[in-house]
Amino acid sequence: MFKMHLWRRRERVVAVVDIGSASAAVAILVIGPDGSASVIAAERVQLSIEQRTQDAAIAGIGESLKTAGENVQKKYAASKQKSNAAIDELFVIMHAPWSRSQTARATATFKDDVLITDRIISDLAKKALAEEHTIDGKNLLEASVIRVELNGYPSAKPVGKRVKEIAVYALLSDFTSDIRDLIETTLQRIFPTLSPVFRSATRAAVTVLRERTGPIKDYLLIDMESEGTTLTATRNGVTTEHELVPEGLHTILKRISESGMPEETLSLIRMLSRDQCSDPACGTMQASIARVEPELVRIFGEAMGKCASLHRLPDTLILIAHPDILSWLSVFFSRIDFAQFTLTTQPFVVKALDHAELIGSVQSLNGVVLDSGLALGCGLVHIEKN
Repeated sequence: MFKMHLWRRRERVVAVVDIGSASAAVAILVIGPDGSASVIAAERVQLSIEQRTQDAAIAGIGESLKTAGENVQKKYAASKQKSNAAIDELFVIMHAPWSRSQTARATATFKDDVLITDRIISDLAKKALAEEHTIDGKNLLEASVIRVELNGYPSAKPVGKRVKEIAVYALLSDFTSDIRDLIETTLQRIFPTLSPVFRSATRAAVTVLRERTGPIKDYLLIDMESEGTTLTATRNGVTTEHELVPEGLHTILKRISESGMPEETLSLIRMLSRDQCSDPACGTMQASIARVEPELVRIFGEAMGKCASLHRLPDTLILIAHPDILSWLSVFFSRIDFAQFTLTTQPFVVKALDHAELIGSVQSLNGVVLDSGLALGCGLVHIEKN
């Protein structure tokens, strides 16, 4: 008891690493004795927008992680708010396509009332993993119990209760062995005394959204990365369907302007969404967007159709994407074209979340500006630690 009391009172310093589809980022998160949290240094290194093989992309992310990690440590050392404590924990958030997630369910029925124990829940979680053949058990990133139902009803504290039926839902994630080896090796050089704790971006998003969206329990989450987009249907607070679309920010920019510079295309889209563009190039850009939208409707519509194959999708769509295209994508996903997949056959009600909404009560010091990926990672760590 005495040791635990001392541990709880001290400040904790956590390195939060975010591995995107074409980038790597590191943040230093300080959690105070009162549970408050502040980011005092952060940096993301983005790969240039170009065609790469998977091996080249993995190698590039390794270099990006090395650069981001070294630079953030320098910023932390020079920070006026630097804690006396050393960095003592390391969390790594893995995004698609490097990580895949699925939700599995396992049940048990007993003849008479049985006392529920941790062992029963653990055994059912292992059973769920064994029966889920999409996830590679040899390259398991995480397996976490996200819901337990007793006699058909959810229970936050199932251990110690007597029931005849139990159902366990587990969120399972794996990742490719090549990038896992590279990430672990790179992190060993940057943080030689720390062992990384891996989390999937899906777990980070669902955990943070549970805190941020309040009563909203049913929604379709669309999380767009540079090279791909993850669709996750959540019903009654439980993730159910997962789909990965090989279409993201970079590929969309390429579709809109095949010969233009991606940064210029992104800038024009941002100005268009804010009604700040009167240049002739903006008219051309608007026409290009209108030209590619039908193909994007087809691509995302196919993925939504798979998610809705058994049950129609919730009417609420929560969107996470690059801030410069967040407004345009909000309008895009509100289209009538996607109404065929919703529970009410009405267009989605889109709730676009920026980094400020995702990070919640975590503060940014020293002028640090976080993107949505790091905001999710820091938000997750803050929630788990508290």
